Amino acid sequence: MGRHCGYLALVSALACGADWVFLPESPPEEGWEEQMCVKLSENRARKKRLNIIIVAEGAIDTQNKPITSEKIKELVVTQLGYDTRVTILGHVQRGGTPSAFDRILASRMGVEAVIALLEATPDTPACVVSLNGNHAVRLPLMECVQMTQDVQKAMDERRFQDAVRLRGRSFAGNLNTYKRLAIKLPDDQIPKTNCNVAVINVGAPAAGMNAAVRSAVRVGIADGHRMLAIYDGFDGFAKG
Repeated sequence: MGRHCGYLALVSALACGADWVFLPESPPEEGWEEQMCVKLSENRARKKRLNIIIVAEGAIDTQNKPITSEKIKELVVTQLGYDTRVTILGHVQRGGTPSAFDRILASRMGVEAVIALLEATPDTPACVVSLNGNHAVRLPLMECVQMTQDVQKAMDERRFQDAVRLRGRSFAGNLNTYKRLAIKLPDDQIPKTNCNVAVINVGAPAAGMNAAVRSAVRVGIADGHRMLAIYDGFDGFAKG
């Protein structure tokens, strides 16, 4: 899903800690095939039991040539010999259980749409109810259409930095966050600090805790801190 927009693929990669993600707005550099295989093998060497690669529907390379999941599967099987399976999610992505935010958002957007209708006059231009930050806002329909076309034009002309910028701050922020969590710099390029950071889990396991811990640890390592794991909560911490 997503067609030429990589938003769903990007946030999916963030949520599951994917090893690699292919986006139409930010295609991989030339030689990505070898780089990806090296990264997958390095992650396996660090005791990671499986690798996850997210491929957006409109994924392309820097020459605007399509990158397909079947091509990636063939590459991984040929180069690494891993048991590799392709899963096309499609509409499964729309079937998740809504969160409290999702339920409230639907009501907020509906209210804003009705207010926009009541306040409209014969001269009011068509608008779209959207979300800006955490606020329901009305945006001119034609401006939204033009911005979508501008993104596609930037990708067609291989101005990928402009494409990311046109997607908005949220998209660019998510992309930068993924890169920071997914890319491990060589040891000689990681700044060294004198900070020790310990991670403690308290209470029963909760959904999302692994992703939260992983993010904290990866950011700490990237910033040059010494990351420590403490078992059995505060009791384990007290026992040393």
